Amino acid sequence: MKLYTSNVVDSIPVGLITLDDQERIVSYNRRMEEIVGRSLSKSKGKKFTAAFPCFQVNYRDISARAYEESTELPAEEGRKIPIKIGGSSIVNNDGEDIGTVLIIRDMTSIREMEQQLERSRRMAALGKMAAGIAHEIRNPLGTLRGFAHYFGKQPGATKESRGYADLMVSEVDRLNRNISGLLQFARPREPQLEPVDLNQLITKTVALMEGDFVDHELNFHWRCNTGIILQADPDLLLQVLMNLLKNSFNATPSGGEVSLTVLEDGHFIRINVSDTGIGMTEQEREKMFDPFFTTRKTGTGLGLAVSHQIAEQHHGVFEVDTASGEGTCVTIILHENKGIA
Repeated sequence: MKLYTSNVVDSIPVGLITLDDQERIVSYNRRMEEIVGRSLSKSKGKKFTAAFPCFQVNYRDISARAYEESTELPAEEGRKIPIKIGGSSIVNNDGEDIGTVLIIRDMTSIREMEQQLERSRRMAALGKMAAGIAHEIRNPLGTLRGFAHYFGKQPGATKESRGYADLMVSEVDRLNRNISGLLQFARPREPQLEPVDLNQLITKTVALMEGDFVDHELNFHWRCNTGIILQADPDLLLQVLMNLLKNSFNATPSGGEVSLTVLEDGHFIRINVSDTGIGMTEQEREKMFDPFFTTRKTGTGLGLAVSHQIAEQHHGVFEVDTASGEGTCVTIILHENKGIA
């Protein structure tokens, strides 16, 4: 029974730690060892606060059996792991408190889901606003473009006037492209799912983007040999891949490398777009899918927002691995039978 109980405790997917009545560590399970990165043998018998000063525990609340607190645990590379601590007193058969049991939960996945939900909420609100703004702007833009083109073609127009007129037309066209992005974000097209040969899709993407990498003097590598047929909207998926590649070559100085690779992982397909560019800070990574957020002077901040939206339409998942000055790797996860997973 003791062995069985030990196996049960070690199999619990949360950290469990027990203290005696002097707040000294008696035991903790395997998950707790993973969270704190330290074996029980190095902590047993020590005061809990001495062994783990990063955890702040209010024992008065524990004795009242009403304790739960959120905090953050320092990790490698300056990261912080969100943690939730709960606890209660250990009571013997005579009703006496003989120690404390603490539950330590890693809230990383919950925090990520909350951030994803908040991002979706903000996108929905901004989408409604963007739709109204886009329609209000697009109509007068068409009129301005028409007049600029008209005055630039007049017989008496000077060379300088025609240059200004052409500049106005090009700027109106640029605004129209931004407005089109707003409309795509505000009222996305419903995906038209069909069988998509992943090899053909990647080959088409490379053909469309290869010239850009030559112009930017970047080393571009790609690899795809899966033979997988996906259920997806090929045009929308192509748009996502091109947006990711454009971000990579804009973030990578001349002489750097950009790669596009496809890996099979069980029933899932992982499309990786990685670069050796400037990377992102933690704050930039958190905002990278927010509408209108951009680190480029000429960027609109809509490319990744639309890509994220397209992925959501397909029940999609992005994974991002980046660090400032160390490049970026963005992964799209797809299911070989159901389209984007």
